[in-house]
Amino acid sequence: MPSAVRTITLNALRVQQRQDIPIYVFGIEGRLVHQLATVSYAQRSKDGVLVGYQRPAVKRHIKEILDYLSDVKPLLPNAIVVALDDRVKFEPLKGSQKSEWGTFGRLDIPLPRNGADTRVGWIVDGQQRATALAQLDARKHFPVVVVGFQSSSPQLQREQFLLVNKTKPLPRDLVHEILPDVDTRLPRDLEKRQVASKVLQLLRFDVTSPFYERVRGLGASGEGANISQAAILAVIQNSIRKNGVLFDHFDGTKKRHDHKAMARTLSIFFEGVRRTWPKAWDRDPKTSRLVHGVGIVALGHLMDRIMREVDPSSPKAVAAVQNRLERIAHRCAWTSGRWPVLGAAWNELQNTSQDKARLTEYLLKEYTGR
Repeated sequence: MPSAVRTITLNALRVQQRQDIPIYVFGIEGRLVHQLATVSYAQRSKDGVLVGYQRPAVKRHIKEILDYLSDVKPLLPNAIVVALDDRVKFEPLKGSQKSEWGTFGRLDIPLPRNGADTRVGWIVDGQQRATALAQLDARKHFPVVVVGFQSSSPQLQREQFLLVNKTKPLPRDLVHEILPDVDTRLPRDLEKRQVASKVLQLLRFDVTSPFYERVRGLGASGEGANISQAAILAVIQNSIRKNGVLFDHFDGTKKRHDHKAMARTLSIFFEGVRRTWPKAWDRDPKTSRLVHGVGIVALGHLMDRIMREVDPSSPKAVAAVQNRLERIAHRCAWTSGRWPVLGAAWNELQNTSQDKARLTEYLLKEYTGR
C-alpha cells in the first residue's frame, strides 16, 4: 500500500535553548511552507473553548507580498516561524562536532500528498508570507528561511504567537481572545491584561451571565452580540487599578487571582442593570447608550460603589442591586430624551474619555444624592 506522505530531507541546524523543545533552522522552497504547515485560525466553540490563535488572512496584504515576490529581485530575509510535531525527525551529521550554536544535521519532514492529509506543522508567524509564497508562479525558485520549534502544544504555540507579535499591531480583540488560554509567564503588561481577559471570557460563556451571547468576538453570532469587549475590559481594569470592588479578588504578589469571584460580581451587578432597564439592554449601541461603551464604562464605576453595599453570596444580591439602581432609573436617558444636568441629548454622549468621565460623575452624584 503506497504511503500517504512523501518525505523531504533538508540540511538544518538544531539549536537547544531548552532540552524539551529543540529549535531547527533551515532553508526550504517557499511554496512548500504551506505544504508542511497549516494555519490555526482562532475560533471558539459554543461553550467558549478556544481553538487556534491566528487572525484571518488579509487578502490585500497577501497580494502586496505576492506582487513583490513576483518582481525581478525580491528579498525576504525574515524567517517564517512554525511549530512542528513529533513526526519531524532530526539526524546529526556523522562525525560533526557540536558548535557553540548547535548541531548540524539532516531534517526529515513528511509532506502530505493531498490537501486532506494532516500536515506536520502550524504557522506561528508569517501566515501572510507563506500564503503569498504558495501562490508564486511554479517556475519561480524562491527559497526562504524557516525557524521551527518542535512542540504540538497549543498552549506553547499561543504563547509564542503573542510574544512574536507583541510589537506588531495585532487586533486588540484577538489578543484578548488568546490571553486567557496562555498558562506560561508573560510580560508584565500582558499579564495584567490577561486577568481582565479571563474574567471577560467567563462572562461571555456562562449561560447565567447577562453578557452571554451579547459580546462581540469569536464564538459569538447574531445581531445580539453587539457589546464591545473593550468596554467590559475597561470596567474590569478600572476596578482593579483604582482599588475598586474587583481589587478585593486580585492578588498582585502571588498571582492567585480569583477570576470567578470577579466574574460573579460583574454578573450580579449587570444583571441588576438588565432588569432595571430591560428595553435599553436589549438594544444595540446605536440605539441605546446603556450597551454603548460610554454607558458600560460609566456603570462600571457605579458598580464599585453599589457592590460594596451588596453581598454577592446572597440569593437576593441581584434584587439588592436593582433596588439601588431604581433610585436613578428615572434620571437616565439611555434611549431617548436628554440627560439632566449634562445638558446633552441621549445620543450625544460618545465613547470618549471626556464623555465617560462626565457620565460617571453624573451617575455617582445622582446615586449618592450629592
